[in-house]
Amino acid sequence: MHETGLASRFVQAAFEEAARRGAARVLTVSARIGALQAVDVDHLVSDFDELVRGTPLAGARLIVERVPATSECLDCGATGPGEGEAEPCPACSGWRRETITGLECELTALEIE
Repeated sequence: MHETGLASRFVQAAFEEAARRGAARVLTVSARIGALQAVDVDHLVSDFDELVRGTPLAGARLIVERVPATSECLDCGATGPGEGEAEPCPACSGWRRETITGLECELTALEIE
């Protein structure tokens, strides 16, 4: 995923929500990014910092929670780390696994004043 575009979407969403709530200032913007998303978090934070400079969100920090990849076996129901169909189930060796976490890419909270 392109970090600059994602940072831009986060800035826009935070700006709109802060305006809707009548906030004077945004302190933090929190997001969840799954491990399976091709996002360089350091690059994302750097782009966010650059994009908020000189805007009503100036000084806001982006806090990113990384969500590990987990999957569930559709044959035996076992859950564990890893991408769904990338490797067999460690419990039954079946290949019918479904990714249940690791694909997230969302804003989760704003801290405003």
